[in-house]
Amino acid sequence: MAEFEQSQFWDTEEESPYNRRLAIEWTTLNAIREMLGIGFKGKISPTYEQAIAVGKVLAPQVFATQDSLLGRGNEPALVEKYRQQAEATSEIEGKQIEPLTILDADIETYRSLNQTSGDRHLIQRHLDNLVEIRPFFLPKRYTENQLIIRDVYTAIRELPTPPISGDKYRDYRLSADRGMRIRLIHPDPPEHSLGADLIYEHHWEKRKLVRIALIQYKIWNGKTLYLSQANNLARQMEKLHTSLCETGLCKADEDSARSRAYRLPFCAGFLRPTDKLQQPDSRLISSGWHIPVCVALRAIEDTGHGNKKIVAKRIRSECVTHKVFEEVFNSGMLGSRWLTYQEVGELYQRHKIFELGEKVVIHAQEFGLS
Repeated sequence: MAEFEQSQFWDTEEESPYNRRLAIEWTTLNAIREMLGIGFKGKISPTYEQAIAVGKVLAPQVFATQDSLLGRGNEPALVEKYRQQAEATSEIEGKQIEPLTILDADIETYRSLNQTSGDRHLIQRHLDNLVEIRPFFLPKRYTENQLIIRDVYTAIRELPTPPISGDKYRDYRLSADRGMRIRLIHPDPPEHSLGADLIYEHHWEKRKLVRIALIQYKIWNGKTLYLSQANNLARQMEKLHTSLCETGLCKADEDSARSRAYRLPFCAGFLRPTDKLQQPDSRLISSGWHIPVCVALRAIEDTGHGNKKIVAKRIRSECVTHKVFEEVFNSGMLGSRWLTYQEVGELYQRHKIFELGEKVVIHAQEFGLS
């Protein structure tokens, strides 16, 4: 693939609002799906449809609005027609007009027309079409099967709480003996976000210990990831490296009984390039890798046009696929070493982990249910 000039980057400020919105939803959806994949330990392989259903509950500002591109699913053209009509009418009248308001008015009109004498089979057919699409504009309730996870109202866990103003979270049950606490940080406004970070914690509550992994998501073309002022990737990776690698989290604790145990290095920060989604109705599939931040920083090179890039051939041999990442993290062979609750709390506060940038941050804390 040919080199791109700055103006051709996918995530520059010149990018269209449509493409920017699609990239935001796509990276956030991948983060939610991979969060669920880690949590279910391979017992369930979450589908994108299930991840969208969970996303509508966790991040309604992103996936459950009429502006959502992936949240709508494969909608009939008539549904899109009423969405566009509502947007145009709102602009003309200077106030918010909902698609359902226009649709219901049309349904009443066609019902009245259909009650007149004569052959009205075409009117009846159109009326049937209008009634059929009405559920697309109604608030949806999701079954437990769609959501995969369900609320745990009785779970009270003293987990290390990040220093977030107005801290809010929801607890879910993953299985009979495990739960997950999820926070969604900076979900508003979604159009100002640059992607999604996933911060995952695996807790050993009996010992008050935790392993962590922080994942940075960025859109690429499958071969090259470009660094620009717009995507702010270089600064974000440097901050992860400073916060995690330079503080010794990737070094074994010599006092540990498992200091000589076989495993991958204790890397805790990862870059997750995510294949670009061309259209909302494209097949949802992502073959991205998880690259240790130190490897990604080492692989940065000049484009020859005054910018920076990371090419696949430089990092292919030092990364793992998202499936391998889930399996190896869950087996305890990847991610940070075991940290005390105090160490994790101090890490978040000292390095302002939850202020990596203006984007959605998903914070998941996996815990046991007694």
